[in-house]
Amino acid sequence: MAADLDLDRCAEALRSLSDDLARTGPKTALDASPANLIRHAREVSAQASRSLRASLAELHPEIGWTSEEARPDGHDYWLFDPIDGAYHFLQGLPLWSSSLALVRHGRAVASIVYDPKGDELFAAIENSGTTCNGVPIAVSLKTDVSAAVVGTAIPPLAQVGEAEHAEALALLGAATRAVFVVRPMAAVSLQLAYVAAGRLDTYWENGRDAGDWLAGSLLVREAGGTVTHLDGATFGWSGEGIIAGNGGMYAALQQVLHGAAVDHRTGSTSHPGRS
Repeated sequence: MAADLDLDRCAEALRSLSDDLARTGPKTALDASPANLIRHAREVSAQASRSLRASLAELHPEIGWTSEEARPDGHDYWLFDPIDGAYHFLQGLPLWSSSLALVRHGRAVASIVYDPKGDELFAAIENSGTTCNGVPIAVSLKTDVSAAVVGTAIPPLAQVGEAEHAEALALLGAATRAVFVVRPMAAVSLQLAYVAAGRLDTYWENGRDAGDWLAGSLLVREAGGTVTHLDGATFGWSGEGIIAGNGGMYAALQQVLHGAAVDHRTGSTSHPGRS
């Protein structure tokens, strides 16, 4: 099915919708309460999802549409996030994106990540490589983890709770001691696209947000990178956390981060095998 996919026309539909979102911007005051801002983002996302669903149904009526909470096993379906980086969007900041993945048996087999502010469209089809605005891209060639420029996301405490937030900070501390610099800089799917393009050397995040990572994970894999959960397990729906990067960088940082996660959960100050 992925070989028959008209990804260019799907990308055109996504680009048009996302450009409209970028032009109109948020329709709520920036001094609104967090609850009102989140409600507005959800309303905008729901409207955008209805619009893209209709467009994609015309192009590929055989492909289903579902959320990550209601994913059907054994059937191809679209997974769409109209505004990845909703807080950036609501604040009028750049570096938010729209992401779309075609999912089969829990894996992305085609994906698009579009940055309407930067006018960059990243796309991949399984076994066909990754492009940015039609030009092939590849992951970083760096091998020294101490020179790595790394991306991540620190979740809001009010959104995830104390335990997940504390672990995110513990992993951040471990990473900053191992790499050159950490830059929590953009929407998750866009940071994964930057890994695919070699702009970031690696990306990691804790939690269980596989739906947020799916589109970007294919971009990295098809650009020559490695993507797993934080413990090194095969990336999928049920695992915890994500780490993505080129082979050498991935291996070194995965050891550091997994060790830090184990230490944090056990209350230990060191972990065998951790550098």
